[in-house]
Amino acid sequence: MTFDNFSSNRSDPKFMDCTMNFDIICYDDEWDLENFQVRPIVIAGYIDGILNSISNDNKIAWQNRGTNSNVKLSGMGEYYFLGLNLVVLNEDISMYTLSYRAVHFTEDK
Repeated sequence: MTFDNFSSNRSDPKFMDCTMNFDIICYDDEWDLENFQVRPIVIAGYIDGILNSISNDNKIAWQNRGTNSNVKLSGMGEYYFLGLNLVVLNEDISMYTLSYRAVHFTEDK
């Protein structure tokens, strides 16, 4: 995971917006899973689910605690999907880079 392209947040300049990149590296012979699934894509789906808080368990937990039905990582704002890019590292290893724009980091409360 890397953070890049920092810029001041428009609504609160003491916070920074940035690009978040997740590199999912896997040996090519380990990519295939059952039911025509590809390991790096499945991992990317799990990461996307965490960032977007789409699991029912997260929503139920948050609803029991407050009025908002969306759980976010502590200290973070909103995430905007930028892309998923394939990179071939060598003849045995490839990776996908999953990128998001993270907007308006916030203080923990």
